[in-house]
Amino acid sequence: MAIIVPDGNEIRIDQVRALQESAVLKPGTGRWLIFILDPADRLNQSSANSLLKILEEAPSHVVFILLARETGAILPTVLSRSEIVRFASPAPAEIRTALMQRHALSAEVAARCCALSGGRFGQALVLAQAALPDFPQPGLKHSHTEFLIEIESASRYWQDIFLAARSMEEALRYAARPCHEFFIPLLVSRREFCRSLAMTAGLPTAFPMLFADMLIDRLDSAARAMQKGFDALLADAKKAYPAAVIKEFEGTIDSLLSGWSALQLEETLLCLLNWYADALKVASGTDETLLLNLDHKEDIITLAEIDGIALLRARIELLEKSVGLLRRHVQPVLIVENLITQIGGLEP
Repeated sequence: MAIIVPDGNEIRIDQVRALQESAVLKPGTGRWLIFILDPADRLNQSSANSLLKILEEAPSHVVFILLARETGAILPTVLSRSEIVRFASPAPAEIRTALMQRHALSAEVAARCCALSGGRFGQALVLAQAALPDFPQPGLKHSHTEFLIEIESASRYWQDIFLAARSMEEALRYAARPCHEFFIPLLVSRREFCRSLAMTAGLPTAFPMLFADMLIDRLDSAARAMQKGFDALLADAKKAYPAAVIKEFEGTIDSLLSGWSALQLEETLLCLLNWYADALKVASGTDETLLLNLDHKEDIITLAEIDGIALLRARIELLEKSVGLLRRHVQPVLIVENLITQIGGLEP
């Protein structure tokens, strides 16, 4: 089995070509060769067209599994040659109930774990067994600073892990971990920042531009600092491997850690979207058990009353569009600045 993940922000054509070369080989053991593309909606136009060729004439011993949050971003010709299997995520109420039953959590703690996970059951289970840090100083003034600080803390955390790598192969496995695992203090600070931003009545005129610059700069600096965790290993590897191999290794590490930076931006937008989605549910008269951020129910009710259905829908549409722009590599600083400007408004 092989798992193909984005090289940076995309699954690139050279990755698909390598997949094609592997797919024509007979399995060494077992009956099947299985290739998982995760997420398949990160295929670019060229790589999707290249994949299409082997999907049309797939060897009988090969299974391709394409994972995606939604089908809209996948090339229609690829979809037409696929069998679509839909997996429904558990509802927030189901997640909270499961956490209380499995880990004997209080309703309050279960609600917080569910909300921090963004509705991802696997993450919620991990959080249920962790010590969750408190956020003692609410409000945008403190939360945006804390969010930036925890990005740096996450970078140091991963650097320490990377230092344990003893081989190039092990280093590549370690470098992929930040995109698949999470640093709990960063998760907590990001959610509080998004809550504070959604609840703030008005922002200083310069805040969107200044914060967007600081956020992108902090993420870029964090990724560069994380790369330093591999410096000692690279120095040793340069004595044993050709320059071309070292260059490819460095490129792969850089791509994986750049992917982490892009993921943090996307997760921030999705976290903010969850607050507005909850507010829209309340404004539409939905049962409160369907809320993701149930532990901040009063904030959600206030947001619903202030913004109303039409504005909440517009904000959700703006966030969804912004996520799409991020995935198409539009300048992230412009996306963040525009988003915060439109959501925050100006101080009265």
